[in-house]
Amino acid sequence: MASIAPALRLRLVREEGVTLVELLAVMIILGLVLTGIVSLYLSGANSQATLSASFQAQTALHTALDRMRKDVHLACSQTAQSATSVTLSESPCDGTVLVTWCTRANGTQYSLYRVSGSSCTGGTDAADYLTGGSIFSYLAQNQTNTTPATGSYALPRLHIDLTLNATPATTVSSYRIVDDLVFVNGVRQ
Repeated sequence: MASIAPALRLRLVREEGVTLVELLAVMIILGLVLTGIVSLYLSGANSQATLSASFQAQTALHTALDRMRKDVHLACSQTAQSATSVTLSESPCDGTVLVTWCTRANGTQYSLYRVSGSSCTGGTDAADYLTGGSIFSYLAQNQTNTTPATGSYALPRLHIDLTLNATPATTVSSYRIVDDLVFVNGVRQ
């Protein structure tokens, strides 16, 4: 052991260095490895941001649809309807309490709003990132989604068909909801 220590000491005190070619080779290899690590990190960060944006948009949409479902269930009827808005007559069913759900353009996408009253101005932005504004259709008590059903005792329904995309650069992250909300207080034939 004593003979190894002086040899090691002599090797460590030598002032020889590495050549420029060796230094460049090590720097190139290190650069390639770090480039791969950085690209993996950035890819993961972008994926996480996309998933987070989609999750938050879907959560806001589900919250808005729950609120809309409650409004439709409590409504006596719809008083005005188009593909982009629906006005509901709430209890006491005399037309004094109106709630309007509508879509408005927000840049290249649309937002869903809930407004107290009969117009689509002001109100609360309930959900964003809708790909289209025409999401509503009213089905009277004697209609189904495809053909009229005479003699049916079905309640009137508000049909909703919307697509959400929180990352418009990609169509892979689209999220579609199709639902019929029933006017529980609606008039039966």
